[in-house]
Amino acid sequence: MSFVRIGGVPHHVEVTGSGPVCVLSAGLGLAWFDWDAVVERLAPSRTVVRFDRPGSGLSGHARVPPTLVGEAERIARVLDALGFGGRPATVVGHSLAGFHCEAFARLFPARTSGLVLVDSSVEEHPRVRVPRGVRVGAARVCGAVLGGVGLPRAAGPVLRRVAVRGDGARADAVRRVYGSSRVLLGSLLEYATYGDAAVELAALRREFPCRGGFR
Repeated sequence: MSFVRIGGVPHHVEVTGSGPVCVLSAGLGLAWFDWDAVVERLAPSRTVVRFDRPGSGLSGHARVPPTLVGEAERIARVLDALGFGGRPATVVGHSLAGFHCEAFARLFPARTSGLVLVDSSVEEHPRVRVPRGVRVGAARVCGAVLGGVGLPRAAGPVLRRVAVRGDGARADAVRRVYGSSRVLLGSLLEYATYGDAAVELAALRREFPCRGGFR
């Protein structure tokens, strides 16, 4: 288990295997161990990098609400912190992280050897109706109230096991991660800003169209 500090926040990272670099980024509310089965298959031929975003897994608190460009830059900064900045990487994004990885590939084509979207989020006509500040404020209040009454510790791990099968081998990690108000707040902030990420990605697609810089 390792940590790198980015923007003053400790980021939990795991590096497995050897070979070309492959970055795995999990969806909203998920953690590094959700990639275990994939890592088993990739590690014999790839250097596999997993990391938890702020407010997820074992990383530190989400100090600010996420932005799409910020998450794309986070991938770059994780690779830099691990010493892989000079090696093009295949970026793999699941669900919401599909937005992040596509943004990385568009903003850093020279650093992208491949882009893989795993059940990625899709928004054909993204828009937001409620102001961002209102949504972020509501997420913070909700996180504070639910964390204050102890809901994450009481119900978080149980809800995780109900939602995702096959967590038995990681029972201790599930309790540690999903019993935390830190992870509840991080998930709420990502959920509250989901529409913003979709809108940002639509703008990036117009500004940075695919021109064969990645595949």
